[in-house]
Amino acid sequence: MDTNRTYKILSSVALIATFIVFFVLFGKIQNLLLEYNISDNHSINTLLIVAIILTLILFILSILVSSKQSTQEKYSNNGIDIFNEKSTQQIVDIGETEEELLDVEIYIKKILPKVDSKLSLEKYTEKILSNIAKEFDIVQGLFFVKNKDKDTYNIAGKYAYFGDEEPKSFSLGETLSGQVAKNKIALNLKDIPDNYVTILSGLGSSSPNHLIIIPIILEDKTLAIVELASFKEFKRNFSDLFEGMSNQIGKTLLKF
Repeated sequence: MDTNRTYKILSSVALIATFIVFFVLFGKIQNLLLEYNISDNHSINTLLIVAIILTLILFILSILVSSKQSTQEKYSNNGIDIFNEKSTQQIVDIGETEEELLDVEIYIKKILPKVDSKLSLEKYTEKILSNIAKEFDIVQGLFFVKNKDKDTYNIAGKYAYFGDEEPKSFSLGETLSGQVAKNKIALNLKDIPDNYVTILSGLGSSSPNHLIIIPIILEDKTLAIVELASFKEFKRNFSDLFEGMSNQIGKTLLKF
């Protein structure tokens, strides 16, 4: 039953009960007057007024109690509704701002060449870069692999690179890529300067403004560095994806 309707009924019952109490009190007063032979009009009027006042007090108290209970229940219900609404809104907000997690297993199949395929180191790394470009908006990529005997990283694979010179090797801690290799943390660069990375096409040359440098780590050692350029911002889940693939890429690199 609706709460408001319930309290309306209770109020009506309280009103009827008040009238009953009034008549009972009035009858009692009359009996007392007859029993003690009181015929003074002033006394009768006084007792009648007292009966009316007591009856009104009882009626007001019953209304106040009903009203208070109704208000408390309404407040409680509204509080629950507001809480649920805020909780839902919070989940929606979180859902809108949180980046979608990328399924590592799915992208391993899409990006990494088959282990049993007879590929050279160059073909293997270039295949990875090419597959990344197919799945994401990558316009240029470089794949550096650590020298087995030294802490230097040499170019192993390229994607859409048209420089006059080969990408230069770097040592651990040298240049931005060397720092990434040393720190073992991906570096996501936004709004990089014009001509920092130049892309050539049939339509001319252009400069992507986003660059990410990702370490390939195996057993706490940086075995390779991947540099990727794009016109779109790299989300955090992109570097997280490479963290998930890093172990498998690293094990394959050790075979070359």
